[in-house]
Amino acid sequence: MKRILPLILAVFAVACSGPDSQEAEAPDDAALASSEGAAAAQTIVVCGLCPSGYTRVSSTCSDRCNPVEFPCLPRLGNESTCVLTPSGTVSANPTTVRINTNVTTVGTTNVCWSVTNATTGEVWVSMNGQPEALMSRGPSGCVSVPWIYVGSSYDFRLYAETAHATLLNTVTVVGQAYTPTPPTCGPCATGYSCFCGDRVCRREGTSCP
Repeated sequence: MKRILPLILAVFAVACSGPDSQEAEAPDDAALASSEGAAAAQTIVVCGLCPSGYTRVSSTCSDRCNPVEFPCLPRLGNESTCVLTPSGTVSANPTTVRINTNVTTVGTTNVCWSVTNATTGEVWVSMNGQPEALMSRGPSGCVSVPWIYVGSSYDFRLYAETAHATLLNTVTVVGQAYTPTPPTCGPCATGYSCFCGDRVCRREGTSCP
C-alpha cells in the first residue's frame, strides 16, 4: 500500500497538469488570430467603387449588391475588393548640395524615406535622366549619399514593395558649384601696400616674409 499511494498521487498530478499546459498555448493562438484580423482589416469588399484611401484590386458582379443602386457594369462589376492605398515620403537634406570647386567636385546629401500601408519600400535613383538604379530598401530609413557631383541632377524615387511599379514620391537633388571669394587687401594707409601678394598691408621698402 505504501508503494501504491505515491504512484496514484503521481498519476493524479500528471492528469491535472494537462489542462494547464493546453491553456498555456492559448495566448499563441489568440495572437495569431489577432494578427490575421489585422491583416484582414487591410482588405475590404464593398458594393460599387472603393472608398477614399483604398485601391481596387478586383471586381465582380454580385447578387449581394442592389442591382438598381449598383448595376453590374462591363469590366467594373458592382462589387469591389479594395486594399489600403500605400503612401510614403522621401526627402533629402540638402536638396541643393553646394560644392567648393577649389577643393573637390563631389558633395554629400542625406536621403530619408518611410512607407505606410506597405511591407517595404525601395528607393531608386536616376542621374541626369539616365535609367534608374536601386539604392536602398526597407519600410523606412536614412542613408548618406556622398556622390553628388557638380552640375548633375539626381531623382530619388520611392516605390511601394519590390515590384518597382507603384511610385509613391520623388525628391530631386542637384550639385551646385561655388568658388569662395578670396579676401581682399586694403585699403592700406599711406606708405603701406600689398606688395607681398598675401593680402597684408606692409610698409613699403620692407622685405616680404
